[in-house]
Amino acid sequence: MAEFSVFEQMQLTEGMSEQQKFVFQAQYGSVRRDRTLVLLISIFLGYLGIDRFLVGDIGLGVLKLLTGGVCGILWLIDIFLITGRVDDYNRRKAQEIAMFVKINTPPI
Repeated sequence: MAEFSVFEQMQLTEGMSEQQKFVFQAQYGSVRRDRTLVLLISIFLGYLGIDRFLVGDIGLGVLKLLTGGVCGILWLIDIFLITGRVDDYNRRKAQEIAMFVKINTPPI
């Protein structure tokens, strides 16, 4: 899947006031994950499950931690798949934040 883009962010913030957009950007900027950083973490520490913990996959993170990436198999697979998981994580968090901001921040 393609990287979570600025265009998608603009679609999520459509209809928001400037204050709501600012709140969205501030909150999203604090929780978003960088694809390259998570990929590097996956390459060097993926056998410990740290990459999966970063994208919210706690169950697989624990499995990889306890089994050494299931003897390296999951670690190797994740090197190729983790950027897609990061994109999914970023989209999910952006949607959650946008919904929260629209509901809880009054437009001005």
